[in-house]
Amino acid sequence: MNIFDDDTLLTERLHRIGVTAPVPRVDPSEDVRRGRRRVRRARLVATAGTVLAVGVIAIAGVALRPVVADRATDPADSPTSTSTSSVRQAESVAQALPSSLDLAINLIFERHATMEAVPDVVLRPMRTTTDESITTWSAKAEQIDAGGNQELADLLSRIQQSLDGMAEMRADSLKAETQAGQLAYLALVNDLLAISTFVPWVGDSEIDSEIQALGSVQPVFDSLLEEQAVMTNAITKHQQPQAPGAVQAEPISKEDLVLLAAAEATWRRSLADFYTATSERQRETLDQITYNTATDGAIGLPAPRAVNQVLTTGSLDRVTMTPDQTAASYTELIRVLQELFVAAANEIIDDLAALDG
Repeated sequence: MNIFDDDTLLTERLHRIGVTAPVPRVDPSEDVRRGRRRVRRARLVATAGTVLAVGVIAIAGVALRPVVADRATDPADSPTSTSTSSVRQAESVAQALPSSLDLAINLIFERHATMEAVPDVVLRPMRTTTDESITTWSAKAEQIDAGGNQELADLLSRIQQSLDGMAEMRADSLKAETQAGQLAYLALVNDLLAISTFVPWVGDSEIDSEIQALGSVQPVFDSLLEEQAVMTNAITKHQQPQAPGAVQAEPISKEDLVLLAAAEATWRRSLADFYTATSERQRETLDQITYNTATDGAIGLPAPRAVNQVLTTGSLDRVTMTPDQTAASYTELIRVLQELFVAAANEIIDDLAALDG
């Protein structure tokens, strides 16, 4: 099946999902939390420690294996019983997740637009959309109960400081001689996505598992953006016309292959972690989106499949996607993941409301 067919099928599938799925709502104890983050950090360190081995095996021509995690039916360190205070604190954080995700994704696309130096007529409405999502997020953030969690309080303060400095960030992002603005965008995006790791567990195994699933949101997007950067650059170089007699530049270096292998390992693990811990409803949606390859790195989709091809062969020889097709595939994937995670957050909000009621 060629890439055009893949893109057509993906577009049709996303359209069907959009028609049948409910529209996400737009306005929608510290020790336990620290323990959860230690587990996640340990997992990421373990993943990083095996990256070189994964890269070597992949480059040697061995296809990457599926990553399947056991479903967490009773998260470790979860409260043994529900309490009104824990539920209401969880609700206050969860209520801010849809707007946090929306703002983070808007910032991702605004950043990409500045990197591509799009005309002002295109950039201006994107910034207007971002500004509107900032207003929505700020209103939700004011309602968050940090519950004595200083780390969460510091995170929210840091986000607000970054948003207060948006004008400077935007100006810096347009300066070709420095990457300060681009890095500031990424730092803000990561902080917004990190809010999903601060929803406290409430003692209900199903809800706590759904909360645990959202802890994978940040590494999912972080690894996806890393893959996008490496692949877009490599494919562009690979398909650039060469002057007669010029030496063909290597489209992807060994260093880039190592970076790509690391991002791919995190992408596979974090997407599988979300899949195995989230609700049956969200798993069904993710199965539809990925053509039943959610625990296999979503290789049913064009962009992840191209990454797998590169890591399998160590080259771009099997990749037929153009730079424009690559950009479109990543854009669609980011958007559909945004909708999925917002839907998952809204499901938690509804479940917490029913528990509180």
